[in-house]
Amino acid sequence: MPERPEEGACAAAVGGKVTAIIEAAETAADEIGQTARREAREILGQAEQQAAARIEELTREAAQARAEADQYARDLREAADSYGTQHRRSAEEEALRVLAEAEERARRTLEAAQQKADQIERDVGRRHETLTREAKVLEERKHRVLESLRDLAAQLQDALVEPAKKAPRDESLVDALDVE
Repeated sequence: MPERPEEGACAAAVGGKVTAIIEAAETAADEIGQTARREAREILGQAEQQAAARIEELTREAAQARAEADQYARDLREAADSYGTQHRRSAEEEALRVLAEAEERARRTLEAAQQKADQIERDVGRRHETLTREAKVLEERKHRVLESLRDLAAQLQDALVEPAKKAPRDESLVDALDVE
């Protein structure tokens, strides 16, 4: 039976729509992937900036604490000299103790800053890995969706090419489109 012009036009329209759907899906998938990568770069950049700022802040605090401790130690030494030889020894011991405590505080502050920086770096690494995995998942999902759309397009194309069989009136549209 020859194909009617309306059927050919309908098939072409469906094919065009399917192509448009596939192109739109590919475009959307590319945009999602680009957005995910851009967001990952932004988050990574922000985390690195925050880590650098926090390290700088903690280092500055430690240096300030050490400078204050050094100043305090110098002041104590000067005061001890004025009290004489006997008082000098106890004042120097106090200054050394304070300096040791300040150095210990500075060391602990630096260690805490380093630990925080290490933690931030690990967090950034984990976040980067998470974003990379999510990007891969999205990429795989995009490929599956595209493959499904291509399969659907092929099934629609096959269904349109096959001679139209007279379907019983009680057959639903879902049953008619079921080509499995």
